[in-house]
Amino acid sequence: MGMLKTCKETSGLVTQSLDRSLNFRERVGMRLHLMICTNCRRFNQQMHLIRAWLRNEDEASMQSGLSEQGRERIARNLQKEE
Repeated sequence: MGMLKTCKETSGLVTQSLDRSLNFRERVGMRLHLMICTNCRRFNQQMHLIRAWLRNEDEASMQSGLSEQGRERIARNLQKEE
């Protein structure tokens, strides 16, 4: 892989960057491509927005917890399994 990445390579790096730290060569190649490609730049923004939205949804669901009915339903299903 050269320094200037293709759109396919860049979208893969954008996705991977959400889960792990990219090495120097990957970061530079991705950033160079994002500087010149509007579509990949938009994809990068969308991925970060989706990640933030999912993080907020996860936090909200953890704070609200299960309803009493939901807990009872799960308990009944677990008892049936035993």
